[in-house]
Amino acid sequence: MDVMLTYIEQCKELSLTARESIALKIFDSYCQANDLNHPIIDEFCDYLWKWPLIDGPEQFEPWESSRPFVVNYGLGDESNSELANLLTQANINEHTFREIAGGIVEILWGSFWGACEDELSLDCLNKVVQHSCIKVLPNLTPFKFSKFSENNGWGVKLTHDDVTYWRNCVNYV
Repeated sequence: MDVMLTYIEQCKELSLTARESIALKIFDSYCQANDLNHPIIDEFCDYLWKWPLIDGPEQFEPWESSRPFVVNYGLGDESNSELANLLTQANINEHTFREIAGGIVEILWGSFWGACEDELSLDCLNKVVQHSCIKVLPNLTPFKFSKFSENNGWGVKLTHDDVTYWRNCVNYV
């Protein structure tokens, strides 16, 4: 079996929150590999790393309504000149970047207003893995305590320390 498919298969037991975090770790590696360093990228990542700490509708509504541009772009909005220039300068294909950003965003947004979309989120994670073309994927061990079978697919509630650990762990397979 293909290494990437085996990796995605191992993600089946993980929560949507864990899958999102893994996608963000892959995106971080992709950005490093492509020298993609810009405030709009930082804003996108910082925003999505806040997701695991959102607790209840009183926090969700303000968080969701404050989406940065790259989240909206991942949901299908047209590129703006700032992103287009950034991708051109980094010699990154806009379609590839859209596939990655869209995959990251859809892992969550595909399940926000209905039942958790297990297969959709796995397909989105696979899209991120395939289009990022990074050679070394994040080790899944730190994410294994957050399972799809818990909390209707979202996994256990994370603490600030959990999120900080996930974001900063550098152990790779």
